[in-house]
Amino acid sequence: MVGDIKNIIIIESLHGERKTGLELYEDCIRRKITYQNKDFTHSYHAVNTKDELLEIINYIIYNSPHMHGGVLIHLEMHGDENKKGLILSDQSLVTWVELIEKFRDINIITKDNLFITMATCFGRYLYLGVDPYKKSPFSGYISASIAVYPDEIVEKFFILFENLIDKGNLVKAYLDMEKTESNFYYKDRKRAFDEAFQSVLEKLHGNMDLKQKILAEAEEKMFTETGVKLTDPEKEIIFNKALNDIAKKSYNSFKL
Repeated sequence: MVGDIKNIIIIESLHGERKTGLELYEDCIRRKITYQNKDFTHSYHAVNTKDELLEIINYIIYNSPHMHGGVLIHLEMHGDENKKGLILSDQSLVTWVELIEKFRDINIITKDNLFITMATCFGRYLYLGVDPYKKSPFSGYISASIAVYPDEIVEKFFILFENLIDKGNLVKAYLDMEKTESNFYYKDRKRAFDEAFQSVLEKLHGNMDLKQKILAEAEEKMFTETGVKLTDPEKEIIFNKALNDIAKKSYNSFKL
């Protein structure tokens, strides 16, 4: 079932402030899994630099063939105010594209069973790093589009992880968190693709050479088969349908 999770990995990069990731891991995840003897693997990693973060993710890539069941990577660090990526505790920036490239490897190996949760400001903009012409980098992710704060992070993700460990499914756990009017939202790969592909569609829609080529072929076919010429409204309908067909083919290549 989509969202089934068996492996939880917490990665935190915070300095001189409340360690919300460690708090969630020690007080909820590790304690609950151990006490209830649940069948999850789990780990916590504190990193300071971009290189350390990427090294941990490379380690996950290396071990992902042996991670049976869904994989959840939870990130606890600051989001860049310019929405370009995440800020590590040494103030270095890891861009969305850099993260997406790593996540894609894990998602391919786990057969579309990678999920990301981000207790970060502006984490929603992870989709900006998505390349719609490559394979999907995740099955889904939970994030916020605005600034979020430690009390809210601990409260909402405590609910999420408690329900995840009880039910074994991230989507079901998210629906429980959503009932609390959370600022964190779930986005599946289809929605992330649609947002990433939107700029491509806008460029295609403004490509007059492409439009003329598509309509010339459609007009020739219509006149040959019926002897009738296309009207201007019919031409727009045909062109928009052609763009939708391009999007569908691209998504079929994008998904695993």
